[in-house]
Amino acid sequence: MRQRISALFGIVVIGFSTTVSSQDLHPGIIGEDDRVRVEDQGPPWDAVGQVNIGGYRMAGRCTGTMVAPDLVLTAAHCVMNPWSKAPFPLHDIHFLAAVRGTENKGHSTAKCLHFPKGYEFVAPEQILPTTPSGKVPLRAFKSDVVAIVLNEKLPVEPVPLATGVMSHPGLPLVHAAYPADRRFVLSAHFNCHLLRSDLEGPLWFNDCDTHPASSGGPLFTKMDGVLKLAAIMLGTGERISNIALPISEWMDLTRNSECP
Repeated sequence: MRQRISALFGIVVIGFSTTVSSQDLHPGIIGEDDRVRVEDQGPPWDAVGQVNIGGYRMAGRCTGTMVAPDLVLTAAHCVMNPWSKAPFPLHDIHFLAAVRGTENKGHSTAKCLHFPKGYEFVAPEQILPTTPSGKVPLRAFKSDVVAIVLNEKLPVEPVPLATGVMSHPGLPLVHAAYPADRRFVLSAHFNCHLLRSDLEGPLWFNDCDTHPASSGGPLFTKMDGVLKLAAIMLGTGERISNIALPISEWMDLTRNSECP
């Protein structure tokens, strides 16, 4: 089956202003928009933050999750320059934990990046300021994850991992992110679900509402009464389902915070 999915990274070329339709502004919303503002602080919410790219003539926006005091998990395409197809300079990759308006609970730049073995970046079909997301083949998401090792340990409690989670249709999920349309407010879709995980390899197809700049945002599931990180959001499938990568595909990346 050949299928193309929109990646949810937000790339903004500085100096351009654009107009897009109201429909284009909301890819990733399935049916009604069920995202709500997260008012709570503390775990696990404080460990969710913005992954921002700041460089010459370009800015990038995604979401990431702290899995250790100096280790952030996000989508690999968030740290890749779509023109050069190489990672952005480390000093241009920023993580801000628990952003609430103009405040946050910690900031650091990247010290190094750990990708899954064999990771290959696939650039979107169109890289234009007029498109809030770009289409890529479904295969591009199968290893679309990166662990960002930070230069500084942040004073935030990392999220617990959903080790041993059993995937099945109907598995309750919670998706949190800093989407482009609510960039300084943590938003979450509570009570969304896994639809299936047996299509196109390891990917989780889900009905959690998402939006550009939500790439890398966590999908939690409750285990032993605690929300734990089970997957990360990667892309949207034309308002039918959204795409996430489960813990089975990136668990090893959470065990290494060393840099060469």
